[in-house]
Amino acid sequence: MTDNTKDNAYIAYYEDAIKVRLNVNNSFNSFYIKDPKTNLAFHLTPNQRIRSTLTAIYKFIEIDIGYTPEFIRFNKDNRIKGESKFFNMGTTFYFGSWRQQLQYSKTKGFYVDKKELSTSENILFPDFQVIKIGGTTSYILNKNFSFRSIYIQSEWQIKSTGSFVPGISYYYTRIRNSHPSEDRIVDVAAGPAYYYNWVINKSFLISGGAYVGLGYNQTKTVYKDVTPAEMVDGLSLQTQIRGTLAYNSTRFYTGITASLNSVYYKTDPTIQVRDNQQFYEFFIGYRFNAPDKLRKITDKSLKYIKKK
Repeated sequence: MTDNTKDNAYIAYYEDAIKVRLNVNNSFNSFYIKDPKTNLAFHLTPNQRIRSTLTAIYKFIEIDIGYTPEFIRFNKDNRIKGESKFFNMGTTFYFGSWRQQLQYSKTKGFYVDKKELSTSENILFPDFQVIKIGGTTSYILNKNFSFRSIYIQSEWQIKSTGSFVPGISYYYTRIRNSHPSEDRIVDVAAGPAYYYNWVINKSFLISGGAYVGLGYNQTKTVYKDVTPAEMVDGLSLQTQIRGTLAYNSTRFYTGITASLNSVYYKTDPTIQVRDNQQFYEFFIGYRFNAPDKLRKITDKSLKYIKKK
């Protein structure tokens, strides 16, 4: 099942297998807002929803089908927390030691918990909408470290190792509400990261890593009427932590993942904002031998792309 021509002492490869993967995840964007002058602090959060995706991957071909069965739709509390709508998509490319992530997300419908502001009911913001687009470009310094072991399972780490992964991240965020204005936020940060795959035995591994980046933030408020636009800019801090527990055999694999990506900045000299992207996932998958016809077609396509 593994591609024995590429296997080494650290990584087993499954590039010639068709991988079918079912994941159940909860991914959402939230904000923590604090004003030290008034001692006001609260979280602005969507009504979370579990989603599931069935994915088939073979070499550069990926097919995704999203569907959430009724029995895992736990947030039947729209009357209390409001209704939230989500749309997320993203992809990751590998070019040698380079790793490129791209992401687009859209969330509409947020609320503030009544306990945070001492109100009788949650405060709902049904028209509060956040659109975020961006990505991260990073370089894996240790060629024996496998990111694919914990992301798409086309490889498996067979000997413990870690790697520094310096990178640059860039995000554009647009926030609008029922108010006749919108915020347009640009974040660019660069910094080091370190990830480690600890191989417990041939079938289990624990992976963990963290990233810290220092960068630039610009927040521009644009009004729909003749009011002049307002802009605040300055330094920002970005952090990311990620952990994975995974099991692997020649055919079957499964695991759980959690990650938190936070950007800290100010919207004016006093108000502090923490923009959080949280992700939780359970996945289970199986590898099949690719039919000879499919293998020949994709190999020809890859050779053609390389010639170009």
